[in-house]
This record gives sequence, C-alpha cells and structure tokens, in this order.
Amino acid sequence: MDWLQSSPWIAGGLRITRAAIVDLEHKAIAGYVADEEACGYLAGPTAEPLLCDRVATIENLAKVLHERDPVAFFHTARTFFAFHARTLERAIADGIREGTPVKVLYHSHLDASAELSGTDAAVLSGGIAPAFAGGAATLGAGPSWPLAFLVTSVLAGENGPYVAEHRLYIWRTGRFEATTFDVV
Repeated sequence: MDWLQSSPWIAGGLRITRAAIVDLEHKAIAGYVADEEACGYLAGPTAEPLLCDRVATIENLAKVLHERDPVAFFHTARTFFAFHARTLERAIADGIREGTPVKVLYHSHLDASAELSGTDAAVLSGGIAPAFAGGAATLGAGPSWPLAFLVTSVLAGENGPYVAEHRLYIWRTGRFEATTFDVV
C-alpha cells in the first residue's frame, strides 16, 4: 500500500484546530503534574486529510514497565512513553471505518525541548532503543504506522507548568524531519 497516497498527512502541511491544540496542551500539562509524558493521537475528517480536530489520550505504560524491570526499562514515565501498540492500531482501524482517521501520534517532553530524542526516533522508526542511559540508539526502517509525530514541550513556570512549544515531525528518506503545521 502506498502510504503517501492513502495517508497524505505523513508528508506534513497539517492544520490543527485551536480547540484540538488547547485540548492537547491540557493533557500535556496534566501529564506534567502526574510526572509523566502524556501521549495519544490526533485525528480528523477523511474529507479534509490535512486537518486534525480531535485529540485522544493513550495510557503511558512507562511507569509500569519501569517498576517491573528498572534495568531493561531504565527510563521513567517522566522521560519516556510507551503504550500498547494494539491500542493505537485499533484506533487507526476505527478511525478509518468511522471517517476520522488517526493522523498524528503525540507525546510530551517534561522540562525539555520539543526535539524528537534519539530514543523517540529509534522506537518510532522500529529501530533499537539504547540499552542503558546514555547508550546509542539506532534508527529503523521507518514507522509502523502512516502517521506524523508531534512533540510538545512542557516546562515548569512560576504559576505552574506551561506549554513552551510544539514540533511536528515526518519520516522522509530514512530519517525524521521537522516540518511546520498551522493552527486554525
């Protein structure tokens, strides 16, 4: 299947409604308060392939994984996100069937920039994540899902946490590239 033809949002040029961005920011700040990266997806109407107008949360399992095996899962939920792939895959299938395809996978970074980390890039591309803190990450062949990827930076502020920036990434020619999006 030609992902670009069936999922044009993977090439960038997305438009995200202000309501969806505000919802995502609330979820990211709630994640900060809970001391974990928030994660989920953005979806939008089939008739407008580059529009995202809905946000959904996916449970971040990093805390549970870290508690079960802190050696293999050395990152805490504060610096990593993990979820059941079948949860996202079910949302993707449901979205196609319902005319609101999933277009973007998002996660937040706490007290860090919205740069896609080496671990993020490795995991999202099907590569090899570092085996230990500070270890090398290896990119894979590319994402398992036809999606764009949004990272939201949440920082501590005098009046509580706030969203500092968002960055959207797409997979192109063997690597992730930052791209622009518009809030509408």
